[in-house]
Amino acid sequence: MNFLRNIEKGTLSIKKITITKAFFIMILTVLLESLGQIPIVIINILSKEYSTTLPYIDFVADVIVKYFVISLLLKLYSKISYDIPRKQGIDRKKFISVAVIIIGFRLAYDNSLIYLVNKIPMPDFISQAFGEMSISPIILILSIAVIAPIYEEVIFRGILLKGMANKMDPNLALIISAFIFALVHMNIPQGINAFLLGLIIGAIYLSSNSIYLCIFAHFINNSVGITLSGSLQLLSGKYSMMTHGILFLVGITILIFAYRWYTLKKPEEQLDIYKQFIER
Repeated sequence: MNFLRNIEKGTLSIKKITITKAFFIMILTVLLESLGQIPIVIINILSKEYSTTLPYIDFVADVIVKYFVISLLLKLYSKISYDIPRKQGIDRKKFISVAVIIIGFRLAYDNSLIYLVNKIPMPDFISQAFGEMSISPIILILSIAVIAPIYEEVIFRGILLKGMANKMDPNLALIISAFIFALVHMNIPQGINAFLLGLIIGAIYLSSNSIYLCIFAHFINNSVGITLSGSLQLLSGKYSMMTHGILFLVGITILIFAYRWYTLKKPEEQLDIYKQFIER
């Protein structure tokens, strides 16, 4: 995936994107994905005798569609950068702190807002899509924990957020990109979670400029979402409310301290002028 490496290194420069253009990109993305489903529907109609392999055929076709959408958007809204590429290197501390941040968020969300959100009915086509993915655990894991993080982070953080932050105040760009990220889920329950997650991962991207960190954060969120989150909702009994309350407070505490740890800079990361000030 050269496009990921190019975004991470900065050899691809994202063009400035206005709010109007950002919503156009959202509509274009949804439209392209919808058109890409037409061949998949045709395959489903013509391949009834291959019912056991059909979910895997659909999965591969969906991956191809997503790759095409990313390629087209990058062609339209990026250009080759002639600046010196950023140094590449995986900071283990950053990845650990990001993982802890997301776990803290999930603990807080899954023990508070999710109980109100779950009362809102999910659209039938969304429920059907999850039902089709769950036919195969392999497809479910790959779709939710691998493909979705890469696809969504490249579009909503790597292109939309980056492009808008180049044009306007980064904080405003962060909020708008998170809102658009919520809208494309096309349902309120997922949209609320997506908006909050978009704010957190967007802040990580603005502070690190690393698409790898964002994909990793999204991977942790989705992985926890299909494992721990479901288990937490099964808690019941006399002390369930107290347990949820304690887990919520633990999540908030973890989120705060992990974020402070994440934003704590090492001496070598400080600007030279700041280090001179400290030395005095």
